[in-house]
Amino acid sequence: MIKAIAAHIRKDFTIEYRNRYALSVSLSFAAVATLGISLASGGASLTARTHAIILWIILFFTAMSSLSHVFAREEDRSTAMFLKLHSSPPLVLTAKLAFNCSLFLALQALVAPLYLFFFGVEPKSPGALAAVLASGGFALASTSTTMAAIVSKANARGALFSVISLPVSLPVFWVSITATAGAIESPSRACGGEVLFLLAFSCAIIAVSYLLFEVIWSEQ
Repeated sequence: MIKAIAAHIRKDFTIEYRNRYALSVSLSFAAVATLGISLASGGASLTARTHAIILWIILFFTAMSSLSHVFAREEDRSTAMFLKLHSSPPLVLTAKLAFNCSLFLALQALVAPLYLFFFGVEPKSPGALAAVLASGGFALASTSTTMAAIVSKANARGALFSVISLPVSLPVFWVSITATAGAIESPSRACGGEVLFLLAFSCAIIAVSYLLFEVIWSEQ
């Protein structure tokens, strides 16, 4: 089981390395958006909450551009039927979840420092900020994986993916923005409750995904 999951993850990373689609598009968007907003603000002093909102908007659309194709490319490469015949739905979902979470957390590790650098933000609680970004990114990646499976057969899956992902991600946005603002402006902000909520939300989404994925996968 573990070897099969590792083989699937290795296959996804190999395809991503060859195409570099998600990495190039996501980093380009994040860099252009961050630089553009930084120049447009003209060095204006922004509040911690404003920084948190802008940062999570950039991270959300980075996720939308990088995580939507994890199931779609199986359809494009005509390998979906092979996976259905030779791999169980839980195994496929586990591999896709691991790939999406790893990819998005790596993108976050590049995008967040880029934002902090361009805007000159020095978080008062860097450890709490890192924990919030990691748990919020995990929640976004978990949600996006299931949404990607649902829309993978749609013709306009790119636009549809963002539309159906946003309502599900709203609790993640609300909590992550509040915790991020607190970590930026308060040196004593622990953010333990928010991190726990984000992890619990992720676990709930993953549990529902495993319950529904076999139906979603068989209908593709």
